[in-house]
Amino acid sequence: MRTFLFLLLPGCLFAQLHLQQIGHLPYAPVSLAGCWHYVDSTGGEYALVGTSIGLSIVDLHDPTQPVERFTIPGPQSNWREVKTHGGFAYFGSEAEGSGITIVDLRPLPDTVFWKVWYGDGLFDSLVVRSHTVQAADGYLYIFGGGNVTNGAIIADLNDPWNPHILSKYTNNYVHDGLLRGDTLWTSEIYQGQFGVVDIFDRTNPQLIITNPTPGAFNHNCDLSPDGKTLFTTDEKSNAPLGAFDVSNLANITLLDTYKPSRKPTFEVHNVRVKGNYLVNPSYGGQLTIVDATLPDNLIETAWVVVGNSLVWDADPYLPSGIIFASAKNEGLFIFQPTYQHAAWLEGIVTDSVTGLPVTNALAVVLNDTTNRDNTDFFGVYKTGSALPGNYDITFSRDGYESKTITDVVLQTNLITTLNVVLKPLSVGVKDVAALNYFEVSPRIFQSSLTVNCASRYLGGTLSISNMQGRVFKQQVIQNTTTQLEDLQNLPVGSYIMSIHAGGSFYTLKLIKD
Repeated sequence: MRTFLFLLLPGCLFAQLHLQQIGHLPYAPVSLAGCWHYVDSTGGEYALVGTSIGLSIVDLHDPTQPVERFTIPGPQSNWREVKTHGGFAYFGSEAEGSGITIVDLRPLPDTVFWKVWYGDGLFDSLVVRSHTVQAADGYLYIFGGGNVTNGAIIADLNDPWNPHILSKYTNNYVHDGLLRGDTLWTSEIYQGQFGVVDIFDRTNPQLIITNPTPGAFNHNCDLSPDGKTLFTTDEKSNAPLGAFDVSNLANITLLDTYKPSRKPTFEVHNVRVKGNYLVNPSYGGQLTIVDATLPDNLIETAWVVVGNSLVWDADPYLPSGIIFASAKNEGLFIFQPTYQHAAWLEGIVTDSVTGLPVTNALAVVLNDTTNRDNTDFFGVYKTGSALPGNYDITFSRDGYESKTITDVVLQTNLITTLNVVLKPLSVGVKDVAALNYFEVSPRIFQSSLTVNCASRYLGGTLSISNMQGRVFKQQVIQNTTTQLEDLQNLPVGSYIMSIHAGGSFYTLKLIKD
């Protein structure tokens, strides 16, 4: 799990890192919401910006001097999202009666045409509002769609000026959605989860599976180019971005989490995948870039703070490579990004006496922003830096002597391995008996185990897992002596017994004979 400790250290007093602001367009007192890109038939680049009073079409021919060319009105709303398909834009808002505004962008740079669409057929006049929209592969998807459904509406765009509604997905409220082939990934914010929906038959969407997100308030998601990793955001203070291995939907696994380094309590609002990088418009006026080449070791490699209001969205997809971002109160910002790989640091922390992994040890890259990580069940930590260089790394955990390794060389786009042994502090017999007593017998077992522990562990959890982390048995500690039975069917081999209570972890190695 990746977290950050914000320290103002010498060499770290940057106004920004790898995100150079090259343009700005203020909108006050009008506020901004979502944004998306468009390229006209001449190669001209545009930012389509949702505002509190409609849609703003901004010419980025000279990104240092952005110019608003056209505005399309809409009812007053703090929420307005836009997406494009072919030569058309589709935008909506939370305002009752706003429907979906369809904009014909093909006449750009000379003019645009637009109309408001409220549904068709059985759903005529029923598409009254929306939270977000998506358009892909000849279909329009409307989420949080008011009278028709709070889930998702799927409409055919064979005639892009006159969408035709095919079906609706109603299992849960859908805040936003992501399309990849015949799969819809839903952000089901009020259920605190993402959903995976089979839309091979667009007339009959079928839920495959759901999975909780780290902050249990899933706002949006995006997929890695290979489709194996899903990145999620939760719109809740102090909630991290999550990276999930979704290559096997029967075994979805959380790989890592990330928070913006400048203001870590202010969460990422929307994650946008750009190759191996994540572009993250965030609360607290933040925009960051994360190297996700190793999705189990997310490292922030670029950041800027443009103000204090929400940076609602950002778009890194124009051919020129610029990024534009919509800050709710501060306006539209244009950046020239530098996509630089991280310098990764990984290793294992073990106990000098037992040789066992030390769990929950803290590894800190001192003279960085600062990156840090806690060791997992197997003593593994994964962290790194945005910049190459020589760093001091500290390792600490309650009950152990802290250790600092100086001048560790970290190199861009390389993994440096640093394994560390921590020495346990000596404690008196009284302390051991009263506080830390934890004994398992027999250490070589067949069908049962007896666990004796101090009373401080009551209410905690005992777990038996193999060396790959698969948990075979788990039990709440209700007495200072606990009997674990029915272990005879466990395969012969090495196991780890762990005790987890009050935020502390302790482990012992066992052998099944």
